[in-house]
Amino acid sequence: MTKKQKTAAAWTVVVIAFFGGFALANVQNKVPPCIDVVMMYFNIGETDAGWLTSVFTIMGMVTAIPASVLMRKLGVKKIGVISLACAAVGGIIGAFATDLAVLMATRVLEGVGVGMIAVVGPSVISMWFPAEKRGLPMGLWGSWMMCSQTLLFFIAGGLTVSFGWQGVWWFCVAFCVVVLILYMWKVDEPPEGTPNYAEGENEDEFKFGDGFKSASTWILTLAGTIFTFCCFGFATYISLYWANAFFGGDMNQSNWWVSIMYAIEIPIVIFIGWLLNHIKLKNRRFVGVIGFALYTFILFFCFRMQDPGLLLPFILIYPFLEGAIPTVYWTLCPSTAKSPEYSGTAIGILNVGLNIGTLLGPPVTGFFIENYGWEVATIPLAIAAIVGAITFIFVKTYDHDSSKATARAADIDADMNQAAV
Repeated sequence: MTKKQKTAAAWTVVVIAFFGGFALANVQNKVPPCIDVVMMYFNIGETDAGWLTSVFTIMGMVTAIPASVLMRKLGVKKIGVISLACAAVGGIIGAFATDLAVLMATRVLEGVGVGMIAVVGPSVISMWFPAEKRGLPMGLWGSWMMCSQTLLFFIAGGLTVSFGWQGVWWFCVAFCVVVLILYMWKVDEPPEGTPNYAEGENEDEFKFGDGFKSASTWILTLAGTIFTFCCFGFATYISLYWANAFFGGDMNQSNWWVSIMYAIEIPIVIFIGWLLNHIKLKNRRFVGVIGFALYTFILFFCFRMQDPGLLLPFILIYPFLEGAIPTVYWTLCPSTAKSPEYSGTAIGILNVGLNIGTLLGPPVTGFFIENYGWEVATIPLAIAAIVGAITFIFVKTYDHDSSKATARAADIDADMNQAAV
């Protein structure tokens, strides 16, 4: 296989892996665009609606690390197919639910899929791309949530008017099935002879417990947890807030504006990924520090806007601040492992943290909204973002490629010395 063919194959696999994340992000994000309809259908308040958004992350937390281990045994294709199948089955059952408890249970099943796919995507990228080239594909991967939010907030109004909230569920099922077929067709590990940067080169060197010994992985995970706490606390309720504050309760209009905001964020995260390719590995964390620091201000402001004239500036500024953070932590995560064979474990640990943040963000934010009002709900989000900025400062990365080159040089020297003797 020529270099051009390897590059084409790598990008084909990565694009399909991205659509796998896109499909599961749709499953994750399908509640907020129709949250008013769901609340009326099941007669629930903001706190319970927040749990509908986040309860599926329980299984995401449980499956993230086992998925990284199973991936070594089953491969990325089988894990990806299992994750998409779980999401599709959960969506089908959920579309027929008439009881809140049943719908909650299906969200847990869907969470199995989200927990697995979130490990598969970054692992595929780190298998096919060396550390210095991962910024752009990780930027693409980092846009999976924004693509989903753009799409769902744009189409959910029409689907709910025509088919109720179940229409959004069926759309997500269909999306998962299509991507599942693509996964079975194209996604796989690199061919023999292509460096596998995610798993390392010597299977005998892998010891599961050693993957948990990198302090930097845990620090990055804390930063990721804080981000998803803030991000999903914001995203779950922003359309509802704008509908009440600016559009007389019309969720269709507010969903349209939210869709535009996340559409702007898609090219931004890809650009940030490209930019990271031009920043030294050890300095990439500072992009996360700056992103989180600025994110603090807009989170404090998000549920306090009363002037409709501020809406357009907000949707133009917010994507830059939110988009930087996930692009950085996805790009850095494989390199926080002390050696490349533990990159998959590092990604699994990060995903546990991301799911914890997603689990807590919506219900905590909903609790503050329901009991203390919209403005007070911005305070825990802003405080968390300050902690996230500080946390990013202490993230350390390891240059696996240099380490392997040094090891190979040492092996060559040893062989030459032995031959000379």
